[in-house]
Amino acid sequence: MFYLKRTTEYIFAVIGIVLFGSLCLGGFLLSGSIADHAGMKDLVDQFIRDENITDVTANQILTSFQQFFLYLGAVSLLCTLGGIVSIVRIRKNGSAGKMLIITAILGGIFTLLAGVFGSIAYLIAGITNVTKNKKIARQY
Repeated sequence: MFYLKRTTEYIFAVIGIVLFGSLCLGGFLLSGSIADHAGMKDLVDQFIRDENITDVTANQILTSFQQFFLYLGAVSLLCTLGGIVSIVRIRKNGSAGKMLIITAILGGIFTLLAGVFGSIAYLIAGITNVTKNKKIARQY
């Protein structure tokens, strides 16, 4: 029986998991601490005064930042979970590569390109997995 090692897929999938995981952690930490920081409120107030902005308040801007970072953390968490599920399924099923490719594309788009490096790692792992699966299928 022909046996291919899956080291490349594992390495790139783990790199993607680490990158999306750190983006997730950073998003949730920034979401939780952005409004509590007094310097941030002063900075936004100064920006509003300097630019003569009258349509929004500092609290509205800080709330928008909080929501953005919460969104970024949630999407990154989903991408991290998608990578973990894929890494478990790499040897068992041929759909792991397709799942990594889909997670890479959607993760890159939905994180507004903040997760581009994690997406590239997932994409490399997914393409490599699909290619190796086709190579095995041709031999049998």
